[in-house]
Amino acid sequence: MFLITGMLFARCNLGLYYGGIYVLINLIFNGLAVLYLGLLFTKDKAPVKKTLISPAFVWIVLFSTMVFIYGHFKLFTAADYYSRMITIMTALPAILILMLLFYNKEDVMDVLAVSGSVVIITTLITSLCYDYVWGEWLMGMYSRVGATPAGGVIDTGNLVLILLLPVMYQVIILRKIKQYLWISIIGVFEILATGAKSSVFPIVFVFAIMILGASDDKKVVRRNLIILVVAAVVAFIAIMTIPPLYGVVGYRIAELFTGVKSAEPDLHTSTGQRMAMIAGFKEHFWEAPLFGHGFYSFREMPYSAIEEYRVGTEIAYRNVQLHMNYMEVLFSYGIVGFVLYYWFPVYIIIRAIKANKMAKIMIFSIMISFVFMDLGIDMYYKYLLPYYSYFLAYFFLEKDKQS
Repeated sequence: MFLITGMLFARCNLGLYYGGIYVLINLIFNGLAVLYLGLLFTKDKAPVKKTLISPAFVWIVLFSTMVFIYGHFKLFTAADYYSRMITIMTALPAILILMLLFYNKEDVMDVLAVSGSVVIITTLITSLCYDYVWGEWLMGMYSRVGATPAGGVIDTGNLVLILLLPVMYQVIILRKIKQYLWISIIGVFEILATGAKSSVFPIVFVFAIMILGASDDKKVVRRNLIILVVAAVVAFIAIMTIPPLYGVVGYRIAELFTGVKSAEPDLHTSTGQRMAMIAGFKEHFWEAPLFGHGFYSFREMPYSAIEEYRVGTEIAYRNVQLHMNYMEVLFSYGIVGFVLYYWFPVYIIIRAIKANKMAKIMIFSIMISFVFMDLGIDMYYKYLLPYYSYFLAYFFLEKDKQS
């Protein structure tokens, strides 16, 4: 619990961007995990060997190697900010956590729920200390909040959602309400405060998956689904009518529908900018469909000057990445790179169809969450979250096979 909590806190709350003490804390927790796993290895070698010969390990090594080749050697039209440290410090914690989970497979839900609960709290504390926008709430201005040194509000919303999954499993499936309901409420509040559509939308689907899996009694399932639908409608009305909720989340939902319907992208809005990105992708992807244009190459193109910013009183436009994992991987590495990244989650989903109830609930909750997350931001390079989450899904498959 301590090591998993520490690695998640270091990588997902503190990050690596600011260097110095932030990188050192990441190295300390990873180093402690390596030492502890070395001690465990002397007593039981099977979990380490199982990780190193697994499809999960093959996947992360192959894809990380491809990103290294594209980024380090600047193939094609590559951006020039590739970092070997980021690649290593993204892959290594995921691998170490998978090994730790194999050593604790009988107590995994408790390990994940406790670790997740602690990191949800540290995320809130870190954000309160780091994100100055929280101060605007005290003045009655409700803006999106939740940024940490490791990422922006979208990243925080996505992180908290994934951390909530085992916590929600404890509450909904195992009925450990007293122990975990409080942290579930805090987590949902954090997600709403970020205003991140990529984590707000999946909550309804995750609740549906867990409610469907909570009982085999059709009457109970039907009752729970009715409760879920009513709760979703009430929540939607509240988000669209209560000023603080509308100021953080509601206006973004309204903007999504108006922006998609617009004939011309409105670059003043987030949705309009994303529509412009999609238009640029559709027009230029086919110039290099097989192997792509290069590491974060969209940002290097003249047609990616989409995001507005102010220079004094003047409005200017800066180049941006695609803000969608599917398109970013396709544009940067082509169809080959897209297959190299997404074959592993597809493999997990296919195998999950025949898995037991716990595995199905956790795997499909993770995967439906990432459908939205990958639509909302490019996650493959800078973030531990997709690797940790896919490895977690893979772990539940293997745990199911052994049980």
